[in-house]
Amino acid sequence: MSTLIKSVLLATVISLLSFLGFQATKSATQHIHYTKSITELSNTDNALQNRVDKLLESLTAGLYDKYSNQQSQVQALENKAYEAQQKSLSLIYYFFGTIILFIILFFIIDKEFLVLFIGASALVTLIYGLTAPLLMIIVYKSLPVVGMVTLSFETKTIITTIQKLFDAQNYFIALLVMLFSIILPLMKTTMILLYGFLKESGLGKNLITIMDKLGKWSMADVFIVAFLVVFFSTKQDIHSALKINLGLYFFIGYVLLSMIGSSLIGKKG
Repeated sequence: MSTLIKSVLLATVISLLSFLGFQATKSATQHIHYTKSITELSNTDNALQNRVDKLLESLTAGLYDKYSNQQSQVQALENKAYEAQQKSLSLIYYFFGTIILFIILFFIIDKEFLVLFIGASALVTLIYGLTAPLLMIIVYKSLPVVGMVTLSFETKTIITTIQKLFDAQNYFIALLVMLFSIILPLMKTTMILLYGFLKESGLGKNLITIMDKLGKWSMADVFIVAFLVVFFSTKQDIHSALKINLGLYFFIGYVLLSMIGSSLIGKKG
């Protein structure tokens, strides 16, 4: 297979991955939107009104049906949220399935070109890992008479998490998260891509040396994600539901791809 054909194939696959990543992120965002709408219907004011509406509906034998109508609205939102979530999961399977398929293909037809493909796909995966929703946090509490109410709802991406840490003046933690989730990952993917383009030149050996040094921090990405999950998972005296979202899968995918790329480059050294 000629270099031109492989280059066109690479560009096509990366475009496909970008499209799948965008659609998956779009569906995940829709899921969050519908879930937020549901939680807004169960905040303190609405929960109290629901109690009143339910009582009035019971006393009027269904003539006053505002409570039933709202329950139907909630059910419709839950169905839409479920459909959006399933679509985002299907798209993430297609995304990583495409990567695995072409890793096998390039491994068979051209192992040298494989490094370039892994570097490019790792960069796309990292971009969505940084920008796609990472966590969805719902804080709720049971109140007398009213019952279970939603106190707050928020979503996190890695970038917005860093911004929030800076806003809270947690500068040291914010810098650590930024270093290990943005700066070093971008450096690693850049090194893998450069090696894919320049492996035949004298710079190839220098890049191997740099990648070897960066490889000592390869697991720091995973620890950062674990820290973020724990950091937002608990609050005192209230209940919190922490739901992992698409961004975490993208970021873990980037970590695995960068490890594979670094391993392939290390074997060249």
